[in-house]
Amino acid sequence: MEIKLENIKTNEWEFTTTLSSEDIVGITGPEYEELLQILSLKELPDGEIIIDNENVCNGNHYEYYKKVSTIEKSFQKINYLNTIKEHMDFIINYYHLQIKNIEKKEKDSLKIVGLDSSLLDKNITSLSKSEQKKVQIAIGLLSNPEVIILDDPYKNLDNKSRKKIMMVLSKLKEQYHKIIIIGSSNANMLYQYTTKMLFVKNKRIFLEGPTKETYERVDYLKRNGYTLPEIVLFTYKAIKKKKVKLDYHKDVRDIIKDIYKHV
Repeated sequence: MEIKLENIKTNEWEFTTTLSSEDIVGITGPEYEELLQILSLKELPDGEIIIDNENVCNGNHYEYYKKVSTIEKSFQKINYLNTIKEHMDFIINYYHLQIKNIEKKEKDSLKIVGLDSSLLDKNITSLSKSEQKKVQIAIGLLSNPEVIILDDPYKNLDNKSRKKIMMVLSKLKEQYHKIIIIGSSNANMLYQYTTKMLFVKNKRIFLEGPTKETYERVDYLKRNGYTLPEIVLFTYKAIKKKKVKLDYHKDVRDIIKDIYKHV
């Protein structure tokens, strides 16, 4: 799947970009949350939006809006609802989702994110932070979205839980061909788990491209106030100050191999 956004203009934002199910897209910068809102298609901006060669316009806007699922930073529990099933039923009714077999859909959504269907009757508050995040994603899958937008999905998760969540997102991209968009200020996680980056600033897309290549522009990003991944800064200092011949890597083990090779 591919989304082309050309000459988009809304709320002082102006940009052009293309998003594809081939990538896990990361977005960072002081206004990244605003861009996530635009990409959610809740409102149709000025400009041209082409999804799989079809233009999105006022006539079909709502149909495409339903294909976008946004996962907030943390689970927003509704006071009078307790179990996962109650929350799922609420979402299905609230958005008037046309689902023939609701019970099967709810169980399948949990299965996709690696949770057992027996959890349907569990109270949300009894789950771990990692399980709650998976439930959020499972609820987001009820509408069978083509695009999944996540606002800082790593928040309050330890490294083990983060890896589990990213395995779920990779599965959604590779097996189900969803467009995955992650907004965050966590440079370490974005560098590790995304394949394409959009750096935003002053309501523009300041820089975009493959994650590894964009983060290698260390001086440029530092001058413009962006946080750099620790592994990138380590490599940068080794190259600049120690004159060590190293390549930029996402895995520390690959850096160690490079050090043994060249030092």
